[in-house]
Amino acid sequence: MKRRLLGVLLAVAMVGTLAAGCGSKSTESEKKTEDKKVIKIAGTAVSEVFYEAFKDKYEAEGYKTEFVSFDSNPVCLEACASGETDVSLGQQKKFALSYNESNGADLDMVKPYGMYTGIGLYSEKYKSVDEIPEGSQIAVMNDATNEDVSLKILEEAGLIKLADDVDLATVADIVDNPKNLEIVEMEQAQTVTALEDMAAACCWFTHMSAAGKDPSSYIVRDNVMVNYPMGVITKGDDVQSDWAVAMAECLRDSDVQKKINETYPNVFEFYTSDDQVKE
Repeated sequence: MKRRLLGVLLAVAMVGTLAAGCGSKSTESEKKTEDKKVIKIAGTAVSEVFYEAFKDKYEAEGYKTEFVSFDSNPVCLEACASGETDVSLGQQKKFALSYNESNGADLDMVKPYGMYTGIGLYSEKYKSVDEIPEGSQIAVMNDATNEDVSLKILEEAGLIKLADDVDLATVADIVDNPKNLEIVEMEQAQTVTALEDMAAACCWFTHMSAAGKDPSSYIVRDNVMVNYPMGVITKGDDVQSDWAVAMAECLRDSDVQKKINETYPNVFEFYTSDDQVKE
């Protein structure tokens, strides 16, 4: 009888131990899931407009978020790469991949892609490229990718000709300049203010909007920025996670897009398919 009672007590003790162990694992798993639902998002002032547009929709799916504001896009990527935040919001995929090469990071853009913006040739003095006088100054952006796009806009407009088979064009690659234009390189945000003094300038739509100018008032615009998607950037391990994909999908929502357009009219175009991007 004593032996049978001892066996029953041992069995109960084992079940209790197993139950406690299962409960511990369950609690640990739940805590890990709960922690993952608190998504820290790095972004600039522009990114915060995206965030505020989708926050309610995203959090209605059960996620909690915290927006962490930074002054520049590189710092946002750094915050994500270091693990300080889970997401870097609103930067371009190609910019993130370039950041990886320079910093040994592993960032990527979550699909579906969100939106893209553009670069245009603007003038406050002339309405067409034909009106731009000989010897005029034209401002272009001085960082590698944007200078390349700026110069190709000028080439598309017939103002200059670039050498063939150039990957990232610079002023040194101009082989024909029939109007003897002076191409002035400067930091991208300064090109908008350069419109006061120069004949024309290549400017981001976003910078034109921030300066209170109409982004759609360009003389000529780029034809390549559709291949520069903006959206949700995470570490490579997170790029297919449910929480990241759910956030990216919010940027495809028509109500979210409407809110963004209310703040930034004529600035962003939203993808309907990832196939629009040539990678």
